Amino acid sequence: MIHSKSSFLKTVLAVSAVFLSCTTAGFADDQSPQLRPGLGAGNSTKSVRPNRIRKDRAAANSMARYHWLDRAAMANPQLIESITDFHSASMLLTKHPRLGEIAEADHYLCRRLTRWKDVARKLAANPECDKVIARDPEGIYRAIKRDRRLAKILARNPMFHRMIGENPDLGKLLSTYM
Repeated sequence: MIHSKSSFLKTVLAVSAVFLSCTTAGFADDQSPQLRPGLGAGNSTKSVRPNRIRKDRAAANSMARYHWLDRAAMANPQLIESITDFHSASMLLTKHPRLGEIAEADHYLCRRLTRWKDVARKLAANPECDKVIARDPEGIYRAIKRDRRLAKILARNPMFHRMIGENPDLGKLLSTYM
């Protein structure tokens, strides 16, 4: 409790002096605190791309089993090339349920998969085979010339009529080797 006007004025003067000294000290410094540099907003739209593609068997096998591989292949078609460098990964890739979408990303998929006879046979048995062959028929032509049994497997494919309708040259080649 304040007893007199003079003590009240002394208190107000003391508080205002402290307040004024604090505010003037803040204006005297006028240097903002040092902050870390901000992230470049101009480069945020640029996608991150690896400078090289890993090529090892374990990674290729796990990527060949990956269900959304078609989306990854659309982003980087070299991924399919690195997967098909390995026999075991190529064998797994022929069983992929989205093989047609993967073939859209990499147009030479048929040539890469038909490099080995057993992989070519698995490819011929896959119902998505028609989409792969439509993108690159030269791969299956070479495989049929190398392995006649492939023609019989291809004829049993559920999409055989569609393959022949889209590519009559394949029908001529199959009739030659059956």
